[in-house]
Amino acid sequence: MKIIFILTLILLTACTSTSSPTPASFFNLTPAPATLSTGAMPGQVQGGSSPVVTESGPTSEEEAGELYFFLQPRHAQAGQSIQLVRVSGVCVFDAAKCPPVETVQVPFAFNFTINALSWSADGKYAAFSYSDHANGTPTQLWLFDPTAKTWLSLAQFPYIDPPFWSPDGAWIAFRTQDGLGGEDVYVVRPNGTELKSISASLPVDGRPYIMDGWYTENLIMRPALPGEGSIYLVQAATGQARQMFDTLLTRTQFVASPDTSLLAYDEYDYNTQSHALKVMQPDGANAITLTNFTGGSLYPLVWSPDGRFIAFNYYKSFNNGEPSAEVYVAGRDGNNLSLVYKGITVGRLIFSPNGKYLLVEETTSPTGGHLFLINLATLEQKILQAPGLSTDYDWYAPSWRP
Repeated sequence: MKIIFILTLILLTACTSTSSPTPASFFNLTPAPATLSTGAMPGQVQGGSSPVVTESGPTSEEEAGELYFFLQPRHAQAGQSIQLVRVSGVCVFDAAKCPPVETVQVPFAFNFTINALSWSADGKYAAFSYSDHANGTPTQLWLFDPTAKTWLSLAQFPYIDPPFWSPDGAWIAFRTQDGLGGEDVYVVRPNGTELKSISASLPVDGRPYIMDGWYTENLIMRPALPGEGSIYLVQAATGQARQMFDTLLTRTQFVASPDTSLLAYDEYDYNTQSHALKVMQPDGANAITLTNFTGGSLYPLVWSPDGRFIAFNYYKSFNNGEPSAEVYVAGRDGNNLSLVYKGITVGRLIFSPNGKYLLVEETTSPTGGHLFLINLATLEQKILQAPGLSTDYDWYAPSWRP
C-alpha cells in the first residue's frame, strides 16, 4: 500500500466523518540497517522568511522529549514488518549524544490503518486505537506506559477513531463506529473506569459529529457536513451539550490554544475558494486574520506549546497533477509569518516540547516518507538522524512525547 494512500486515510479520519468504518491498509516490519542518506532533501526555503524564535540557550536532555513513529519497509521482503520505534529528542540537537533507535514492543501485529500515538500533556501515557484481531475488528483503545513498557486495553468497539486526551489528563475521548452507519462519542478515565457515551444531548439533525479536540473540560463537537448546525461544547463529566457561540458558526476545524484563550480556524469561502486563517476569542469576538490564500487547502493547524505561534500547511492547487506543500509559522497576533518548509505532501506538524523545533512529516520526499526538523531560530532544515535509523524505510505517524 503506498504511503500517499495512507496519508489520505489519515486526513479523512481526522477531518471527516463517514458512515463506514475506517478502512484497512497493509502494514508490517523489523529493524533497519544503520545507513542514512542526508543528501535527499525536500525543496529548501529561499530567502524572505524570518527566524521564528530567538535562540535562548542549549536544549536540556529533560526538555528534549522522545519521538515515536512507525517504520514501514519500502519493498516488502520476507521477515520484514511494520515497527513502532523511539528516537531520543536529544538526537535533534546533539548528534554526539544521540542513542540508537529503539524498537517498541507491542502486543499486536500492524496490519491495518495506523495513526500516531496520542500523548497525555505530562508525557506519562499514550493512547492508541488499534485492533489485535486478524480481520481488523473489534478495535481496542490501548493505554501505553513507556516507562513500564506495558499496553493496557481500556475499551473495545467495532471501530475506534484516534483518541484525544483532555488538557488535564483526566479523560480520554474517542469516537466509535459500528460499521453499519452508526457512530458515538465516549470518554474514559486513563485507568479504564467511568467509560460512558456523551453524545446523547447533541441534536440529531447535526449527526454525524466530528471532535475537534478539547476546550478546558469540554469537547468541541461540530457537524461533519458544512452548514449543518452549530458548534457544541460537550462536558465530559456530564455529557451536557451547549452551543459554543451565540451566533450560528459552522466553520471548519477549531483548534484551541494551550491556554484556551484563542481558537484558530480556517474560514473558507466556497464562492471565491479563498481561505482566511484566523484566531478569535472563545466567544467569537475579536477575530484576527493571520493570512489569506486562494485555492488549495490548509491542514493541519498546530499551536506551539506556549501558545505563541501557529504552524500550518498550505497545499497549493496542483499543477500538472503534482502536489505542492508549504509550511508556515505565524505569531498568534498575525505578526512574523514565515515560510519554513517547502515539500510535496505533508502529513503531521509537531512542535518540540520546548517550541524551538518544528517536525514535518513529509510523506513523499525523494527517498520516500521521512521526518524533517526545522530549527525555528535559524530556519535550518535537516532530516532526522539516529544510529540504526535507515531511509530504506518509510517513517510516518510521528508523535513527540514531552
